[in-house]
Amino acid sequence: MSTVGMDAILANQGSTNTGSTSEAAKSLGKDEFLKLLVKQLQYQDPLNPVENTDFTAQLAQFTSLETLSNIDDNISQLGILQNSINNMNAVSFIGKQVNAKGNILNYTGSDLNIDFSLDALAAAVRVNIYAEDGTLVRTIERANVQEGNIQCVWDGTDHDGEQVSEGRYRFYIEAADYEGNAVGTTSYAAGMVTGVRYDKGVTYLIIGNKEVNIADIDKIQG
Repeated sequence: MSTVGMDAILANQGSTNTGSTSEAAKSLGKDEFLKLLVKQLQYQDPLNPVENTDFTAQLAQFTSLETLSNIDDNISQLGILQNSINNMNAVSFIGKQVNAKGNILNYTGSDLNIDFSLDALAAAVRVNIYAEDGTLVRTIERANVQEGNIQCVWDGTDHDGEQVSEGRYRFYIEAADYEGNAVGTTSYAAGMVTGVRYDKGVTYLIIGNKEVNIADIDKIQG
């Protein structure tokens, strides 16, 4: 009677993988691999057992697989811990003055200031405001806009002059010079942090009626 090896057991289990034990270890979880190892011991020929070197190699493969699995679990736990620490640290921004890149607006029924900067003099500037579903609700146009920090006001109305619903909106800036070439723009928010919001693993700081990703902060004061 011949020894029943790991590959034979895999074949009996309906596996289509005809590779080595090492390949099986890579494709299986540690629990499944251990079950196969025990099954091999059950079916081996007592008069012709698995060689010590082969069995030791299989145990080493299982140990490596278990170690990698544990490392992956630990990394996941560290990621959760880091997110918790970041969330707690974000609260410390409340009450501080910050400058940050960002284009999220919180419309609550009052006029909103939209802040951006231009890298050069622009012949024409368009401020496009979108609802959360991606619908363009309003375009504000300005001509002959100087280089530097610019602010315009949105009164919360759409193209038809109707008041929009309260909620979150995004704005994007388009600018061109007198020859039709694009002018660089940056959307930003500046002011005191009044709150923190968490959304799908991302931390946002609330600055007046704007929101910015905490990773986009350029300057902190106070």
